[in-house]
Amino acid sequence: MGAILETRGLRKAFGAVVAANDLSVSIAEDTVVGLIGGNGAGKTTFLNLVTGYQKPTAGTVAFQGRDITGLEPRRITRLGICRSFQIPQVFDTLTAYENLLVGLGIISLGRKAFVGSALGSQTPEAVAEEMLQRFHLGEWRDAPASALPEGVRKLLDIAMALAVKPRILLLDEPTSGVSADEKFALMD
Repeated sequence: MGAILETRGLRKAFGAVVAANDLSVSIAEDTVVGLIGGNGAGKTTFLNLVTGYQKPTAGTVAFQGRDITGLEPRRITRLGICRSFQIPQVFDTLTAYENLLVGLGIISLGRKAFVGSALGSQTPEAVAEEMLQRFHLGEWRDAPASALPEGVRKLLDIAMALAVKPRILLLDEPTSGVSADEKFALMD
C-alpha cells in the first residue's frame, strides 16, 4: 500500500529557533498514527506545515503523490486533509447545530471543490442533524458553543472537520484541557 501522506526533509525555523528539522514521514492509507513528544517538540508545527497554516523553511509535503507544499489551508482541505485544533475553532455565539451548518454551508457552496463531501444529495440541515447524533451532541444542539464543556467543544470541532469526509483527519491534542470524565467519550 502506498503512502497517502509524505513529508521529505521538512523544516521550519522561526529565526534561530528550529521547530521542525528534517522531518521525513510516510503515512499509509487507512492507518492511525500518533505523534508523541513534550511541549515544544514540534507536533503542532508539523500539523500546521502539512495543512498549510505555516510554510516550511525547507522540504516538501506530498498528498496522494501530489506536491502540496505551501498551498493555502482551504485548498488543502478541499483536497481531503482536514484537522481539528488544540484550541477548538468554533463560533462561540452560534449553537452546536449552527456551527455545523456554517461548515456544511461552505461545503454546499463549493460541492464540486470538496473531495468526498458528506453532503452528497442531502441538505446541510440533514447532515448537521446526523453529525449531532453521530457525535452524541444532540443534548447540546441549541446551546451556544461558549457554554459547552471543553470536551464537547472538542467533539464539535472534530465533527466540523469530518463534515467533508476527509481522506486524512489530523487531530491536534484532542484530549488536552478535557476533564478525565470527558476524555473517554472523546476518545470513543
